[in-house]
Amino acid sequence: MLWNRNFSLLIAANILLYIAVYMLFPLIHRWMIQAWSCSELQAAGVTAVFGIALFLPGAFNNYLVDTFSRKNVCTRSIMLLALVGILYPYVSSVEMVVLLRILQGALFGIVLMATGSTLAIDVTPSNNRNAANRVFTWSSIVGMLSGIIIGIEGGNYLSFDTLLYFSAFLCAVAIVLVSMVTVCFRAPLDLPLCSFDRFILFRTLLPGINMMTVPMVLGMLFIMISNAFFYLCIGSGFLIYLLVRQVFTRPMNGRIQIFIGQLFTGAGLMLLCNADTGEYLYGAGLLVGIGVGFSIGQFLRMMILLPLHCERGTGYHTYQLLWETGVMLGIWISQYVRQAGNNNPYQVALGICVIGFLLYQVYIHRYFTKHYQTN
Repeated sequence: MLWNRNFSLLIAANILLYIAVYMLFPLIHRWMIQAWSCSELQAAGVTAVFGIALFLPGAFNNYLVDTFSRKNVCTRSIMLLALVGILYPYVSSVEMVVLLRILQGALFGIVLMATGSTLAIDVTPSNNRNAANRVFTWSSIVGMLSGIIIGIEGGNYLSFDTLLYFSAFLCAVAIVLVSMVTVCFRAPLDLPLCSFDRFILFRTLLPGINMMTVPMVLGMLFIMISNAFFYLCIGSGFLIYLLVRQVFTRPMNGRIQIFIGQLFTGAGLMLLCNADTGEYLYGAGLLVGIGVGFSIGQFLRMMILLPLHCERGTGYHTYQLLWETGVMLGIWISQYVRQAGNNNPYQVALGICVIGFLLYQVYIHRYFTKHYQTN
């Protein structure tokens, strides 16, 4: 059974964790501009360094979760993530802010590995693990969008310090939920300190790089649009995709699915190129949400099916790292384009969407078909 008690607890914890982390992006970006007189590009750079830091602990991941208690690795990393988050008002330089972002990124990287690619698999029967990876991904997107909305709207009603404590509170609730999960004891293994296990699976790296074009577009929108209802529209579009997927249960041809996904996303971006207010904005959000759903549905399918049996955790963590990195790249690219002033950021996002579509159709689909058949 997929929705057992342990898995449900992890899903709830994952949603809260993503809200706690993603609500900080608009908050810290705005705070860097107001409190530190940073430019938009500098603030985006400080925000996006989080994505680079995700990779810092990766080589130690396998050693951590197979030498120490997996729950303890997860809960203590979340606790440190929360504690670092409430230190922002007390720093005395931009360099210290960057250091805190790096620390949070590294800790979040450990948490991602310990939850989605380790604990979620541990508590799920082997015949339901593909579905578990999908559900975990959908819950992450729900938490991500909710966090962005809270970060945007919360700043209008609450102080920066209060919202930081709220983020820490959500982390604390996530810790309690993870602590309630029952995981079978695993004897410590004699493992090397550093390895690529539970870090990066090179077999899935090319499809993962192609997949990054989807979160890059989202990241660009996160920094350009500060209308909370727009993100509700994206969530609604994503829900429409999930409903369509429930009706048509047979796997869709990958080329067609990516075509539909990028077509909807591109249509939404074209609306934004014309106008990013009113009905244009909300219609674009709905189209982008549907497009992201279709696109990620196929990319995630590849990232789940390409790993060998013993590589599932590493393959899923590769997906998680590249997704988060794509969002951070999008945040930085949007501000770089704005500062350069030569291009409309929505046009650049549309170009990224087209590149992602062409790369999949020309090469990645054949790569997946070839390697999946030999799996």
